[in-house]
Amino acid sequence: MTTHSQTAAGQSPGQQETNKPRLHTARQNLANINDIDLHLAAQLCDWLNTHTDDLFHSIAGASHTLQQGHSCLYLPAWAGRTEWHSDDKPGYTFPPLEDWLAQLSQLPIGPEDNAPIVLDGDRLYLRRYWQFEQELASQLRQRLQSDASDTTVDTKAAKAALHTLFPALAKQNATAEPDWQAIAAANALFNGFNIIAGGPGTGKTYTVTRLLALLAMTSPHDLKIRMAAPTGKAAQRLAESIRDAKSDLAGRIDLLALNSIPDEATTLHRLLGVIPNRLDFRHNERNPLDCDVLLVDEVSMVDLPMMTRLFRALPEHTKVILLGDADQLPSVAAGSVLADLAQRPHPGYSLKRAKTLKTLGLTVPTQSTKLEPKNSQLAAPNFLTFLLHSRRFGQHSGIGRLATQVINGEADASLATLQSDAEDLAWIPTDKAQQQISHWVDHWYRPIASAASKADAFNALFQFRLLCPARVGPMGVEALNERILKTLNPTRAPFFKGQPIMITENHYGIGLYNGDIGLIWPDDTSGHLMAWFQTGNNDYRPLAPGRLPRFETVYAMTIHKTQGSEFERVAMVLPEQAMGLLSRELIYTGLTRAKQGLFVAGGEGVWCEGVAKRVERFSGLRDNIELNAGG
Repeated sequence: MTTHSQTAAGQSPGQQETNKPRLHTARQNLANINDIDLHLAAQLCDWLNTHTDDLFHSIAGASHTLQQGHSCLYLPAWAGRTEWHSDDKPGYTFPPLEDWLAQLSQLPIGPEDNAPIVLDGDRLYLRRYWQFEQELASQLRQRLQSDASDTTVDTKAAKAALHTLFPALAKQNATAEPDWQAIAAANALFNGFNIIAGGPGTGKTYTVTRLLALLAMTSPHDLKIRMAAPTGKAAQRLAESIRDAKSDLAGRIDLLALNSIPDEATTLHRLLGVIPNRLDFRHNERNPLDCDVLLVDEVSMVDLPMMTRLFRALPEHTKVILLGDADQLPSVAAGSVLADLAQRPHPGYSLKRAKTLKTLGLTVPTQSTKLEPKNSQLAAPNFLTFLLHSRRFGQHSGIGRLATQVINGEADASLATLQSDAEDLAWIPTDKAQQQISHWVDHWYRPIASAASKADAFNALFQFRLLCPARVGPMGVEALNERILKTLNPTRAPFFKGQPIMITENHYGIGLYNGDIGLIWPDDTSGHLMAWFQTGNNDYRPLAPGRLPRFETVYAMTIHKTQGSEFERVAMVLPEQAMGLLSRELIYTGLTRAKQGLFVAGGEGVWCEGVAKRVERFSGLRDNIELNAGG
C-alpha cells in the first residue's frame, strides 16, 4: 500500500500528469510567486488526495509567506483578497474567511493529524514551522510560570546592591520619573526569562552589565554567565560595550562579582556548536549548555528556528536575558520573536510584582484591574522592561526626533524634520545625489588608504558608511560599490591598500562569519597586503587574502547587513522608486546606525511612501503564550 509520505516523495506517473496542468495554469495566472511554492502545493495536494483550487493556492500561500518572513498564512488577512496579480496575469482570489475555514476544516490537517500542513485556528502552517512555534511557546510558558518566588530574594541585600550599582536611586524623590534601567535590573532577580527593549542610546548594555553584577552580588553561589549575539560583529560590539561598562564599576563592587561578568561574547552558532553540513547543533535538549545566565543581544535579528533551537539547549535553571530594539527590522528568515513578545505600550506590571519592587525602592505602573488575566494579549508582562530615555540622541537631536517620527509612521513630519536645519541631519534631493556621492567618496573613503596606521585606517573606515535598502538598481549596493571601485581602484587590482571588505559566508575553521568587516592593509614587517580584522581586545588579526572565504568590497552596504553595527555618520541612499523592501522599520534601522550625522539622498515621495509602510509579520507565537509572568 502506498503511504502519503511515499506519494509526496516519489509520485506515480499518473500523479505527475495530474500536477502538470495545474502547475501550467498556475504559472500562466500568477505573478511574483516562486516555482518552489507551486510545486510544493501540487505535491501536498496529492499527499492529501484533494485537488481543489482553494487548497492548492492555500498551500502555495503558506509557502510563499514563509519566504516573506511570516511563520504562517494568516487567513483573515488573505480572505477575499486577490493575490499574485499583474497587468497580464489575473492572480487568484481567495474565498471569504468563513467559507475558506469551512473547506480547510474538512481536511485531516489539524494539529493532531500528521499532515505536512497544519490548520491551527485561523492560521495555516507548514508543519515544521508550526512545531517550531509550539516548542518555543511551550519553553517560554514554562519559564514564565516557574519564575522565582519573590521570597527567595534577600530584599535587604538586593536593595543595597541596587543602590551601589545605581547611585542615583538614593537621591530619587517619589515624584521622579521611574529609573527604568534600575527597574530592568531589579526585575530580573525574580524572572527566569527577561526582555529588555530599547532604542539606540537608551543604555541597554550599561543596564545589563549592572543587571549581571546584581545577579552575581546576590547569588549564593558563583554564576557561570555566557553572552551571545546573532552575528560576529554584534557579538564583538556587545563584548566591547560590556568591558567599557565593567571598567566603570571597578573599585565599586566586589572583584569576584565583577569578574563573573565575561569579557567576551560569541555568536549564537558558535555558542550552540555548529555541526558542518547539518541544521542541528551540538547543544540541544540531550546535551544542554553549561550556564546559569545567558545574555543575548540584538534579538530582533534572531529568527524563529534559531530561537527555538537556543531554548532547546538551555537547562531549566538558566536565567535568560534578551536584549534588543523591538522597532528594528525583524529577522531575515521567518519569525519576529522580539516584536511578538515586546508588547507596546507596556500594559503595566502585576500588583504583586509592583509591591515586591516597592520593597527595593522602585515604583512601577501596574496593569488595570479591568484587564482580564486570562487574555494573553493583556496579562501583565513582568518579564518585559522598556528603556525609554536615549542618552545618545538628546532632546534637540534631529536623529532622535526623526527616529521617533519614522517608527510612528509620520511621513510628512519626518520629511520636514529631515529637511530642517538640524545640525545632525541633511537632505540631498535626487538631482544632486550623484554629485554628493562623489563628494562623500573623496572626503570619507579616499583618505583611508593614506592613514598613518592600521588603527587610524580602521577608525577612518567607521567614520562613514553608505547604506542602501537594496542590492540592485542604479542606487543599490552593487552599482554604488562598482562606481566607487572605478574611482579608488582604477587599475582593478584584486586587492589594494585601504580596501574595505565584508565576509559573505561563514567559515568556522578560520573564525570568520557572514557580515564581518575587514580591511586590506600592508603588514608592518613584510609590507605584503593582508586582510585585517578587529579582535575583541583593540587588536587586529591578519589573514592572507588567498585564505579568505567569499567576500565583497564594501563601501556601500544594505541596511540589513548593518544591524548590530554603528558608524559616526551614515548616508542613506534611497532607490529611485519605492520598492517592496522599503518600510519604516528599514528606514529606522538605517538611520539609527548613525551616532553623529545622517544624510539622506533621494526623492520626497519615495521617503514618504517608505515611512508610511509598516512591516507586519504574522505568527501565532503570542497567542500560544500566556503572557503572565507568574506574579
